[in-house]
Amino acid sequence: MLYNVLNSHFSDKIIVLFASIFAFVVTFALLAKPFGFLPRDGGKFVVDAKGNKVEVNAASNGKVTGVGLIMILVWLFSVVLFLPLDFNLQKDYVIYLVLAFCMMITGYLDDAAKAPWGELIKGMLDLILAVVAALVFVKFNDTNVVFFGNHFHIPVAIYVILAVALIWASVNVTNCTDGVDGLCGTVSVIELFAFSAIFGNNTFMSKYSALGVVLAFVLVAYLAYNWNPSSVLMGDAGSRTIGFFLALLAMKSGHPFAFLLLSFVFIFDGGLGLVKLAILRVFKVNLFKNIRFPFHDHLKKNKGWKIYSIVIFFAIIQIIMSVITGVIIHVCGR
Repeated sequence: MLYNVLNSHFSDKIIVLFASIFAFVVTFALLAKPFGFLPRDGGKFVVDAKGNKVEVNAASNGKVTGVGLIMILVWLFSVVLFLPLDFNLQKDYVIYLVLAFCMMITGYLDDAAKAPWGELIKGMLDLILAVVAALVFVKFNDTNVVFFGNHFHIPVAIYVILAVALIWASVNVTNCTDGVDGLCGTVSVIELFAFSAIFGNNTFMSKYSALGVVLAFVLVAYLAYNWNPSSVLMGDAGSRTIGFFLALLAMKSGHPFAFLLLSFVFIFDGGLGLVKLAILRVFKVNLFKNIRFPFHDHLKKNKGWKIYSIVIFFAIIQIIMSVITGVIIHVCGR
């Protein structure tokens, strides 16, 4: 809305900066006194294998959760307000924003539920949104990918299957990592800036990099309240939407396999737990039985690490993996 006015006086990079500052200030102001309708964490129970009720997230009992609703709405509003938006020219771009909104809503409804939704319900919702996003992508984009400088064409049907798997995995590993104050937000900020730094000069990717930068500033404002000891939690409304968007960035970059490096922390911390659970249920084999997952829980409860140490540890790993990715892309070519 403001883009056409600002564009005659400022470059696109400056306009993105305006959008980012606006998003930061609004998010910071709104999270200072979270809305009363937002749910409180704690008092939620799941039923274990023996039929007993087990409390979920007892340590966060009473904290405001689901503020991802506010964060994502501010992000989307800032994007619409400052960045160019033409449905006739950017149909897929607009649809992705709508899908991000839908991902946020499904996550918030789970946050606000009196009892956590079951894995089947959340899994099906994730699958539906992932399928829609994958189909939209192949409708408006080619399915050529780059791997270590080599260009490959992936048949559309296979690309859809891989894209659905990528989006579903990204949503879930990101969500699993959101269990320690400041961890998910910090790692996400680093990864979003890494995507922008590595792929932002690509004209095809530039507008999505801009979205990532604005979202990163929203997360920085959130971290002011989520750093240990936190006063607010993003909940599924935030983490699931972030996971969705990170997968989209990987696909739009043309280097979807870069996701394995740039999201290494999420995959290692949250993904291995999902793999362990799947193997246990299917093959009845308990791998890594002496390691607690997500791995941040192992460091906190088994090793006695302080929360800030865990966040710094994973942040350093994320920075290292981002640098490695950037070097590989630079050396091998785009």
